[in-house]
Amino acid sequence: MNLVPLGRLLETGRFYMFVLMCCLVVIVEAGVRGNESPSLLTTAPAFEAQNKPRRTPIRISKESARSQRHMRRLYDDLFEDYEREIRPVVNDSMPLTVVIQFWLKQILKIDERDQTIKCYLWLELYWTDELLKWNPEDYGGLDRMHVPSTKIWRPDILVYNNANMNIEDNEVETNAIIKANGDVTLFRAMITDITCTLSLSLFPFDQQVCYLTFASWSMDGSKMLLFPSNSSDNLELYIRNTEWELTDFSVKMYEKRYECCPYAFPDITYFMVLKRSPSYYIFTLIIPSTFITVVTIVGFFTPHSTTGENTEKVSLGVNALLSMSIIMMMVSGEVPATSEVIPLIGKYYIGLIFLIFGAAFTTTITLAYQMRGNSGTPMSARMRHILFERLAKSPLGYWFFAVQIDKKHKFANRAKGGPRNKENHTYIFDNVCVPPIGNNVNSDGLNSIHVNSTNPPVVNANGLKLKHRVIKKDSKRTKLIQMDDMTNNELEVDKNPLVEATETLINGHSYWTNRLYDCLSRIDESIHRTHQQRVIEFEWEQGTRIIERVIMIFYVTLTLGFAFFMLGGSGEDIRLTEEVMDRVKR
Repeated sequence: MNLVPLGRLLETGRFYMFVLMCCLVVIVEAGVRGNESPSLLTTAPAFEAQNKPRRTPIRISKESARSQRHMRRLYDDLFEDYEREIRPVVNDSMPLTVVIQFWLKQILKIDERDQTIKCYLWLELYWTDELLKWNPEDYGGLDRMHVPSTKIWRPDILVYNNANMNIEDNEVETNAIIKANGDVTLFRAMITDITCTLSLSLFPFDQQVCYLTFASWSMDGSKMLLFPSNSSDNLELYIRNTEWELTDFSVKMYEKRYECCPYAFPDITYFMVLKRSPSYYIFTLIIPSTFITVVTIVGFFTPHSTTGENTEKVSLGVNALLSMSIIMMMVSGEVPATSEVIPLIGKYYIGLIFLIFGAAFTTTITLAYQMRGNSGTPMSARMRHILFERLAKSPLGYWFFAVQIDKKHKFANRAKGGPRNKENHTYIFDNVCVPPIGNNVNSDGLNSIHVNSTNPPVVNANGLKLKHRVIKKDSKRTKLIQMDDMTNNELEVDKNPLVEATETLINGHSYWTNRLYDCLSRIDESIHRTHQQRVIEFEWEQGTRIIERVIMIFYVTLTLGFAFFMLGGSGEDIRLTEEVMDRVKR
């Protein structure tokens, strides 16, 4: 009875074990499927990579596979015993002919200081490699093949006037094209710095003739012959430079002999003419300096200061010289430091500096002339005639000089001979009408008053004797004459009461009349001297103005002529003739 429950328990345990095993199997299968399918932790790129459709392999046609086999076989056959260091000729006594096709792509930079030109150029080299020939029928009709240029023999053609011999850094390795008849085509692209003797005598209106020489470095004419291509359009791919214009291009063959070798070395030289565009230098250097010079010359028109010394003009000239010196330093940074020639712009600036220096020096001369008026030195009659009669009164001169002196004022008295006499001068008492006191008239036409000499002199309060005076009048001037200067015969006593009254009046007021006359005489002389000084100053001022205008015309004409002579004669464009090319190559 006890065994039955035990058997049931065993059966129940087996059942649970079976269920547990089934659960484990389900869990294991779920885990395997979870690894194969994307989970939430899987990133988008990984998911896309896992679900990316597989590429089907490209099936190569039988013809392509056959062509590849022929190409591999041809490559192996050609280069099995090929030595790229050996000149590829069957007969070593025969030279190898190389044809060069040159393409000037771009002028990158011209360094005047280092005398170099950086060029970007293409080369096409054509020659026949007698060791690289095959029959196309033996290789499935293949008539050409592209191979790396490092696998074949290449002519050691270099740029002889290269300033940078590190060719590997400036040249791109390309493939060579080999044809069944042995013709080889090699394309080379390089950036090279060539040396060029730059003539800067006409800078910045200069033209440069430069060249590139291509030749073999080790093979003379008995081993290699060089010929240029028949194509004449070498500038078809040229990219224009903004500063330099390529005006002419030509090619010529030369043979150069050296002492080391019995045979001459052939070379191909390509010549080019480069013309500089001067617009940058015109607007940054030439025009500002010209304006400074013009302002300095126009400074002759500046009004003088209140002191009348015109020192502003000297200051203007000195400032202009300093400005030109600064611009000259800027120019020196643009041109190479060479002592062979002086550039045209350097000559132009030196000329402008001398013009400004001359203008400043001339200004000091005009100031010296003007200071003569301040010192009261009269102007000579000859100078007055030249300035005011010849120049100022000419039809063009009167409009240009704008002299402020009246035409009717001719300085006649001074022109006839020195200062005017006192009798000829118009004093402050001129044209004063005094009626005649008596009817007696002298032989000289003077109305006189005769006073009796017996009348005693008038004595003032201080006990001083006062000199008796009589009044004389002529047509021009009224004079007070000393009675003591008259002789006794000239003094006649009239018994006329009017004469006695007049004598009494004169004797009473003679002292104050004398003092008044002396004061008025001094005032008249002072006014006369002041007037004369003003006339002299005004005369020199107007004369100096005329001199300044003449100097201004001279310097303006000289500046324009100098600028036209220096900057207008840059010459015609250079053409590459045989003579020019031979001279440059030497």
